[in-house]
Amino acid sequence: MRKAISELDDEHRAVLLEIADFGTAAFSSGLIVAMLKSVVDLFV
Repeated sequence: MRKAISELDDEHRAVLLEIADFGTAAFSSGLIVAMLKSVVDLFV
């Protein structure tokens, strides 16, 4: 995988990093929502 990424030009590498950042943000927000839901369910 590292070899494939190293062969990409700067523009493609930047797009790949942007997609990875979006995936990380989506995962993090889903995790936070799941944690908050479980905390709310404890009190209801």
